[in-house]
Amino acid sequence: MTPTRSLLALFATLAIVAAPRPAAAAAAPAFDRAAWKADFERIKRGLAQGYSNLDWQVDHRGFNLARADQQISAMLDQATGDAQATLALARLVQAFDDPHLQLLPGGPPDSATLLPRQSDVAGPAAATDACAAKGGKRAGRLAYASAPGWREIGDGPFLAGLIGKTGIIRVPSFGEDSYPDICQQVAKPEMDARNVQLAVRAELNRRLAALIERMRREGMTQLVIDVTGNGGGSEWSSEMAAMFAAGPLKRTAPRMANPACDRTAVWRGERPCSIYAGPPEIEEIAGTGQWTGPLAIFADNRSASATEEFMTWLRGNDRARIAGQRSFGAGCGYVDGGHAIALRAAPLHIMMPNCSRFTGEGVNEIEGIEPDVPVDWSSIKPADYPPLLIRLFSR
Repeated sequence: MTPTRSLLALFATLAIVAAPRPAAAAAAPAFDRAAWKADFERIKRGLAQGYSNLDWQVDHRGFNLARADQQISAMLDQATGDAQATLALARLVQAFDDPHLQLLPGGPPDSATLLPRQSDVAGPAAATDACAAKGGKRAGRLAYASAPGWREIGDGPFLAGLIGKTGIIRVPSFGEDSYPDICQQVAKPEMDARNVQLAVRAELNRRLAALIERMRREGMTQLVIDVTGNGGGSEWSSEMAAMFAAGPLKRTAPRMANPACDRTAVWRGERPCSIYAGPPEIEEIAGTGQWTGPLAIFADNRSASATEEFMTWLRGNDRARIAGQRSFGAGCGYVDGGHAIALRAAPLHIMMPNCSRFTGEGVNEIEGIEPDVPVDWSSIKPADYPPLLIRLFSR
C-alpha cells in the first residue's frame, strides 16, 4: 500500500470512529485513555526492538525520542476521544518521515512476523488470485517516445525503442503482480502464490533478455533503463540488476532488525545495543551478462523501495550513471512480511520496516539516491533527449 493510500484509509477509519451514532443505536463505549497509553508504551517497545531505521533517525536526522515521548504522552493525556488519540499516534508515525512506517486500519497481515527470513513479497493464496492483481502501465510519463529519431522496438510488457544507437527500456514496476497478462499465460492451477510469482518473474526475465538482444541487432551500443515512477516490488530488482553485469556485483547486505538486548532505554536517550542483528556484511550476486555495454538509469522522485535497490546495485558497482531526480527514499521494507504492532484500543496496526539498505557510501536509502546528472523531468522536451543522452554517456 502506498503512503497516500494508507493515509486515506486511516482518515476513513477516523471518520467512522468520530461519526455520531444514531439515537437508537447502543451507546458507544467510553473513551479508554488508559488503553491508549498502554498501546503507546507497547508501540515504543516495538519500535525500539523492531524498527530497522530507528538508530539512523536518531543519529543522522536528529530525531529526539525523549521529546517525542513527552509530546505524544501529553496529546494522549489531553485527548477526549478515540479520534484524537489516533491522531496523536499518527503524528508520531508521520514525524519519522519513513514511507514504510505506517499506521493502518484493521489488524496486521498474517505475513508480518518478528522472525524475518526471505521474501519481501507476500503473494495471494492462489494462482487465480495472483493473476487478478493490480496491473501495470507499460508507458511512462517521459517524452522520449516523441523525441526526434525515436524508433519503437517490440510489443511486449516493456516500452522500448532507440534514439540513434541509444536504447531505452522502461521497467514500470518490480512487482510481478503488475504484469497480469504475463501471469495469465504462465500460471497453472497447481501452483501456489510464490511459484506463480517466480514463474512470472522468469518469463519477464526471458522477454527482457530477448528484447535486449533484438535491440542489439538493431544497432544499440548503449542502454538506458527507465525506472521513473517505479515504486518497487520484490527481490526481482536484484535479479534484473544482475542482467546488466558480466562479473560479480557487491554491496552492503541489507541489515535486519534483531537486537541482542532490550532497547527500551533508547526513548531516554540511551543506546544499550544496536538495532541490527550483527555488523555490516557484504552481499554478492553473479552477473548474468545480458548487457555489459554502457548503461544509464532514468529515475525520479517516485522511484522507490526495490527500485532504489536496483539503482544501488548498479551505480555502487560503477555499472550505471543515474539521470533525473533524487529517488523517493523508501529504502528496504518488509522482509518476510516485516514487523507489525497491533493496537488494542482501536482496530489499527503499525507496520515497520525490518531491514535497512545502505549505499556504498554508508547512506541509508531512506534518504533517497541523488542522480549523477540532475534533470527536471517536468520541463524537459522531446528535442532535449538526444543532447541529454550525449551528456549522460560522456565520461
